[in-house]
Amino acid sequence: MTSREETTVTPLPEFDPERIYELDVRETLRAGGEPRTEIVAAADGLPEGHVLHLRTTFRPEPLLRLLERRGFHLHTAMFGEDDWSTWCWKTLAPSTPAQLRAINSVTTDDAEDLRLLPPPEPMLRILERIGTDSAGFDVLLPFYPEPLVPLLIDAAWSITMVEEASDGVRVRLSPPTN
Repeated sequence: MTSREETTVTPLPEFDPERIYELDVRETLRAGGEPRTEIVAAADGLPEGHVLHLRTTFRPEPLLRLLERRGFHLHTAMFGEDDWSTWCWKTLAPSTPAQLRAINSVTTDDAEDLRLLPPPEPMLRILERIGTDSAGFDVLLPFYPEPLVPLLIDAAWSITMVEEASDGVRVRLSPPTN
């Protein structure tokens, strides 16, 4: 068994086991699926005083930031390279409906929407485009493309998170500056 490393956003309090909702998406992630919508729906549907225990294959940074903006306390722990737990529970002052609407949908204007393509198609399309385009462009993806970052660095391109919402992310890809 791998030694336990912890990354804490908020200390993990004691929870009543009957108030913990378990959601394990590791197999979905290993199969190349995107469980973000399911996770956000589960978190948003938590009754007051309940906690979501999420199991993933990595620490879901963009998702954590999104949930934090939506009024959740978060605690993460790593049990192995591909075994992470995140606990999410509501705070006393949740976001207002207007704030939630503002982060629910990513802006789609002038961006190539790759959110519904199966992996690795979005990454292949981006790599093809950076090989032929000399101008920067925006794309919409279901989540931040961590595996793409080293390939972009090798090609001297940069990637910037423009917007994050429950239905995906908008990233800007910029060509090398000469």
